[in-house]
Amino acid sequence: MEKINYSLTINAPIEAVFEVVDSDEHIKKWMDGFIENKYDENFNREKPVGHKFKQKLEEDGEIREYDGEIISYSPPKELGIRLKHTNFTADAVYRFFSVESNQTRLDYECSLEMSSVVAKMTGFIFSWFTKRIVVKQMSSLKEYAEKRFDGVL
Repeated sequence: MEKINYSLTINAPIEAVFEVVDSDEHIKKWMDGFIENKYDENFNREKPVGHKFKQKLEEDGEIREYDGEIISYSPPKELGIRLKHTNFTADAVYRFFSVESNQTRLDYECSLEMSSVVAKMTGFIFSWFTKRIVVKQMSSLKEYAEKRFDGVL
């Protein structure tokens, strides 16, 4: 299992940063390739842990669909999702910490489990690329959250 950890400080309050990660409308504005999440019919926004969804992403000019599940949800402190594909399972957890009144530290952790020997070898070979994507996405998230925050919640 490969783990990727990344931390950054965002100049916006914790509630504003959490919203940017928790809202599909906001995710579209900072996550490259994100198209949509389709939630199960019984989705409960107030208690989403365990609910399933389908996530559509555009990758390399193709639209791919992943099976998703919300694995943790404690606003504005934590949001965790699991994405499954035939080749891997990825658990991504966002943890938010209020640093100052208008500053948030975001700790991101992604655990990646490859499902076959070939997938494991490919994953190992491209691990540097995966880390580069995380850095790019987190930078986009930071930029979007800071632009969006105008000093008032």
